[in-house]
Formats: sequence, C-alpha cells, structure tokens
Amino acid sequence: MRKMKARTKWLMPVLALLLILAGCQSVGGLDVNKALLGGLDVKSSESSTTFALNVVPASGITSEDQEIIDLINSFSVNIAHVKLQDNGNVSAAGTVAYKQSAVPFTFFMDKEAVVFTAEGAKQPFYFPLESYEDSMGIEGLDQAKIQDISKLVTGFVVKNLPNPAAISASSVSENVYGQQLNLTKLHTEITGDELPALVKGFLKSVSKDTEGFTALISGLYDYLYPILTAADVDSELNDLGFGDIPLEDKDGVVTVAHDAAKLAVDALLLVYDKQLESLYESTPELKTILSKDTKLQVDLFVDSGLHIRKQNVDLKVALPASEDLPIQSLSMKMESQTWNVNGPVTADPIPTKGALDLSSASLTPGETLRSFETGSTVYNLLKDDLGITARTLVIAPDDEYYYPIVEGGTTYVPLRYVAEDLDAAVTWDGANRAITVTDDVYGDKLVFKIGSDQALIKGTTVKLPQPVFVDEYGDAYVPLRILAEALHAKVEKDEEGYIFIDRP
Repeated sequence: MRKMKARTKWLMPVLALLLILAGCQSVGGLDVNKALLGGLDVKSSESSTTFALNVVPASGITSEDQEIIDLINSFSVNIAHVKLQDNGNVSAAGTVAYKQSAVPFTFFMDKEAVVFTAEGAKQPFYFPLESYEDSMGIEGLDQAKIQDISKLVTGFVVKNLPNPAAISASSVSENVYGQQLNLTKLHTEITGDELPALVKGFLKSVSKDTEGFTALISGLYDYLYPILTAADVDSELNDLGFGDIPLEDKDGVVTVAHDAAKLAVDALLLVYDKQLESLYESTPELKTILSKDTKLQVDLFVDSGLHIRKQNVDLKVALPASEDLPIQSLSMKMESQTWNVNGPVTADPIPTKGALDLSSASLTPGETLRSFETGSTVYNLLKDDLGITARTLVIAPDDEYYYPIVEGGTTYVPLRYVAEDLDAAVTWDGANRAITVTDDVYGDKLVFKIGSDQALIKGTTVKLPQPVFVDEYGDAYVPLRILAEALHAKVEKDEEGYIFIDRP
C-alpha cells in the first residue's frame, strides 16, 4: 500500500477519469499526453479538493427511499489542505459534511503507518503499513520502479485513446490559492453513448502500435522478472505458450507476449460489435447507463510547466429506475487546486502515542462507539444513522440453530448463542459455575449460575421461572426474554410462533 509513491496515489483518481478523455493529439497547441503525465513528476505540492454527490430520485418513490436520498445528498467532503512532502509523506485536514453537521478530520501517512483522527475521537486511529512482500507474500518487488511503471502504463493508454468529439483548449487567467495565473484550460466532454466507440478506437490503435505495445511489455518484463524468478514460474510459462523460451530470454519472452496479446486484441475486434449487441440484449439496463444522459465533463487548467493546477470534474450517470434502485441518476462533482508545486512542503504528522491500532483490534460496535465522545457528531452518526449497534435475530419454532425450548409458557434459549449474536461477551467461571454476560454497547453485566433460579441483572437479583439448566450438548439455557431485554433488545412473537429480537 505505502510502497506505491504517495504522490502517484493522489493523482490516480484524476488519471482514471482522464484516460477515457484524450489521446496523444495536440489540442489547441497543448500536448495532452505530456500534461497528464506531467503530474507524475510532481515531488511536492499543496492542494485542496471538494467532493459532493447528488442523487435524483425516480418518480413515486417511498418516503423511506426519499429519506435515504436526502441523506446521500447531504454528504460532501472538503479537504481544505493536503501537503505532499518530497519524501512521500502526506497530510490532510478537512471536514466531512453529513445532514446538518460537519466533522473536522486530519490524516497523515508516512512509510510506517496511516494515522487519522476526527472531532469527537478519544484517540487517533493508527494502521501500520506493510510492504507488498509482507502483506501479499510476494518476493522480488522493486518498489522504486512502481512510479516508472505507472507512467509507462498511463502513457501507453493515453497515447492510444482517441479524442472525444468535444475537446478544446484555450488560454485563461485563473486564481489558484490567491495567485492569478495564466493557464491553458483543457475542456473535455464525453457521453455514455460515445464510450463503446472510444473503446473500440483504443483497441484498433493498440493493435497498430507495435512499437508502443512492445515497449510496454518490455517495461513490464523488467518489473516482473524478479518476481517471476523468485516464484519459479517456468512451468507455468510453458502452459501459457512460451514453449522452450527460457524466462531470462527477455527478447524472446517479450516477442511471444506481444504476439499473443496482439492476437487477443485482434480477436476481440472481430467480435466487438456482436458482443456489444449481445451485451445490450442480455443487460438492457446498460442502454440507459451508456446513453447520452450519462455525461462526464472535465476542465483542466495547466501551467507552462505542464502541471495541472486546477481541475473541475462533473460526472452524471443515468440509471435505470427499479424497485431495488429507485433513482434516475447519480452525479459526482469534484473541484481541486494545486499550488507550491515542487516547492518546500512539510507534511503535518499526527502523534501515535495512545492511538488505537486498527491492525490488531477487531472492534465490536460498542468498542467503536466508545472510541468517540458520547453525543459527538460521529457517535450519533454511527449509532443512529448508520445503526452499527442494530441487530435483528429471528428464531423459528423449530429453529435448528438456537433450538428454543418452551416450558411452562416460557421460551428458553442457549445463552451463548443469543448473547454473542447480540455482540455481548460471554465468560465462564468454572469455580462458581457462573456465566457472565457483558453488554457490548452499555457495558451492563448479567450473571447466571448453573442450577440457580436467581440471576444478577445489572446489579439487581432477578428470580427466574426455573433454574438455569444445561442440555445434552453442554449448552446453558436461560429465559429468552430476560436475557434479550437485559441486552437492550425487544422481543416479539407472531401468530406462527416466530420470535423476533430487535436491538436498536
């Protein structure tokens, strides 16, 4: 994760959008290819980004669906200040808006860890970073070459993509972080119905670009060779059609790989139109998504050094309305600006002392809530809006998991199964033959003793209909309603004997 240069990671979302927009052709004197690749050479910078969503509902939706859509539309992110240091360290400070609230947050990443915090958090959250070798068990990776590979792949894709119908460049004067700059504005638009033709044009260009295709495979070979050698994949290469070509024979491997890849591209081109038509027939929803109502607009503002200083991205995706997805369209808008390019920048670290290590902690809903101040915006969001503590259990009369037992009008259930399914912790005291149940959210304690008809519920002695008993499988049975209600759940039973246990 960390070993991909941090600067590359921040640029990849932008490049992912741009890769479907422009090819190598010069537009109004601007070399689009160089402009897109120029950002990969930025070693340090400061920037800001805003992001917002907008969902347009379908007609006649329910009030519940409208409430969910209103919540989505209230969401936005404002990253007011990102600092990219030349050593790869990154820090960010901003706010996440949701409903009528705004939650400030900070973030820091270096080669050791990711650390972040938010308003209301009792401590920072910490996630140590492993190398690819450690996290994925892959040997032979050269982390220093990852950025070169990113540039190689990006350049190849951008070079072979055709320009969309709407693309233009013009000279403008723009304000970037309080400074008036003379920039080149690149404006591009693409609609969903253009996308299949652009993909086909890309495949045609790749098929003809023998030099570029070979250079791409050659670069990938240099990067992957140490990995393949460490993995001893000679036999697998034979299965892939490399025959007697040894892995160390770069020219031979690259030639065979290129020919095989080109053959695959050419074969795809032969059936492209028929396969696309078949896809539309089998998935008619695609006709809505890939229609003129789906539209991507991008404005890039590039300086004389071919660095992107501002960018506005507006994406609207038309969606086929259905009962499962009662919306007409989903829009995303992002705006950003960059300054102090390759200047002196120092990222702002977040102290890790007392931080919660997320790599070793498997947080329950209650533990997650207790990481934030009660009543804080995040606490309320997690508990009330996201419902992380909510649980629903359904017990059938002949349930083969809970095996309920009804005696004297009281339903008994295995304590451990129900308690743990409501996130409670269960411990056994062998000496006293006692079972302690600790509520996950509120910390309340319940104590049941085998053979006793008295239980200690939140410090109060409660009389049970009959003593706690153990079945033939060693499971301790207690009254369902007493256990569930003590864990802040409600119990209801329908006419068919199904029992519903709900905890908010």
